[in-house]
Amino acid sequence: MPNASSKELANLLNGISTDHEVVVNNISSLISADSSSVSFYSDKKLKDQLMKCEAGLMILRKEDSNDWAGPSIFVENPYLAFAIAANFFKKRVDIVEEHHNTAIIGKNSKIEKNVYVGPYVVIKENINLGKFVTIEANSTIGANVIIGNGTKIHPQVNIGDNVIIGSNCEIFPGAAIGVDGFGYSQDKDSKWLKIPQMGSVIISDNVDIGSNSTIDRGALDNTIIKSGVKIDNQVQIGHNCIINQNTIIAGCVGIAGSAIIGKNCKIGGAAMILGHLSIADNTTISPGTMITKSIIKEGNKYTSITPFLEHKEWLRFAANIKKVDG
Repeated sequence: MPNASSKELANLLNGISTDHEVVVNNISSLISADSSSVSFYSDKKLKDQLMKCEAGLMILRKEDSNDWAGPSIFVENPYLAFAIAANFFKKRVDIVEEHHNTAIIGKNSKIEKNVYVGPYVVIKENINLGKFVTIEANSTIGANVIIGNGTKIHPQVNIGDNVIIGSNCEIFPGAAIGVDGFGYSQDKDSKWLKIPQMGSVIISDNVDIGSNSTIDRGALDNTIIKSGVKIDNQVQIGHNCIINQNTIIAGCVGIAGSAIIGKNCKIGGAAMILGHLSIADNTTISPGTMITKSIIKEGNKYTSITPFLEHKEWLRFAANIKKVDG
């Protein structure tokens, strides 16, 4: 890891250093930090850990300076500063251009320089891979896929035909993008007839997609994930959904088909959003909450966690809750 002086880190974090001469080479938690570490303090609940911390440098708010006697960098948002510092200290691995001899690459594929294709990767025909793309072992890339510069595909990722992925994205192990959406129609004999899913998935720049998450291709139009979206592990996004810029989605969320999620939304773990709904910009949805109708007003937070009941009883319960004053 690189060495950094407190002055250099303060400039990086747009903060104020109390001691320019301190040099650190890693970032650590309050518990594990030593004299060569920078740590951060953002929660008064951790004051006991702070008092025992042995870090050589601390990132914190100026108003918390009485809680720490050692060298400091004062910032407005210590957690954001931690994220920036952690990226600085993160070990960088240079991409070595290699197409492993077990990889299968289809015809008419355009692969730029400094691309890594790992063991047992299968790439179908008419692929366009940008510069510094990494595709790790056992991943499968469908036909006519475009992947932008600097995007990293972790092991065992499945990307379907005609998917477009932007630059500087990261797709973690086991994710499936562009698989068939869940579309069926019931005939007169109560049998289910599969509806062909003829759209695709378009992902913009700087999107992260967590392990074992699934993004369905559209039935007719495309499923669209816009720039800066961050998706946690085991998330399901149905066909024809649109997830707008900089929205963050925690683990085990389910979003049914044709839902439109606004910009800068925060969706807590295991939340559920029914299909064909619209969620306004800057909405926060608490963990475990089911959204059953569109949200029009921007900037609100919604929470609903109730014990399971027989459906008729739940309807009476919900009606009574709505009558409760404030």
